[in-house]
Amino acid sequence: MIFIFLTFCFFHLPLIKGSSNTPTALQTPPFIIKNITESVTSEINCSHSVPNYEHILWYKQEESGALLYLGYLNLNHLYPENHWKGKISFDGDGRKHSSLIISNLTLNDSAVYFCAIRLTRCCRNHSPLYKNPLICLPVRGS
Repeated sequence: MIFIFLTFCFFHLPLIKGSSNTPTALQTPPFIIKNITESVTSEINCSHSVPNYEHILWYKQEESGALLYLGYLNLNHLYPENHWKGKISFDGDGRKHSSLIISNLTLNDSAVYFCAIRLTRCCRNHSPLYKNPLICLPVRGS
């Protein structure tokens, strides 16, 4: 019997440097042990209670240390990267919590997974230099 060992961490993408009240996310559990071919359903959780933070992003850290962007949850809309569609998904509400779902586990899924929270902003122009997760909507009355 082969087991897959998954560990989890979290980080925050700070937009204001030097803030003493840095927003944080709580990710649970610290690790999970699963068999190959099993799935992780609602066991990997990320939560926060920071106003105006409506994006929860998910990353996978490979053995090399490289972080792979899996996608994000904006409110209750899922945006997994194309490469991960069918393998991973998210559940929840980006304003409060998200669960990472991983289907049909293989040895390659054994990794450290990170969640991050991001401040929601409104802007007039969307820069093509930035990939999602920032979605810009027109501001009313302008």
